[in-house]
Amino acid sequence: MATLTADQILAADDLGLKVIPVPEWGGEVYVRVMSVGARDAYERMWIGKKESGVDNFRTEYLARVLCDEKGELLFSRAKIDGLSKKSGAVMGRLFDVALQHNNMSSKDVEEMAKN
Repeated sequence: MATLTADQILAADDLGLKVIPVPEWGGEVYVRVMSVGARDAYERMWIGKKESGVDNFRTEYLARVLCDEKGELLFSRAKIDGLSKKSGAVMGRLFDVALQHNNMSSKDVEEMAKN
């Protein structure tokens, strides 16, 4: 296997997309892999919040990964409140797929809230 250069690493397209059918919404959405910077920012939001509770945990996560076929995010900060009002069953299913696609587990989520 070849040793990569910094330019090759930066040029690699590693933010893969996964299409998810959402029959309840009449179509499909894409989930993308978060960049390490986006994941770090998301995790910083929740550090130490286990005792005080976490509002919109799934919604905030999904807003950072739901995208179109080009990888462009679907939800701006202004639309997150509307997203939080969608079906818990649908959002839970999307959240589970998004976690798996981003190589995260429920244990990772619990650890964020503890720290």
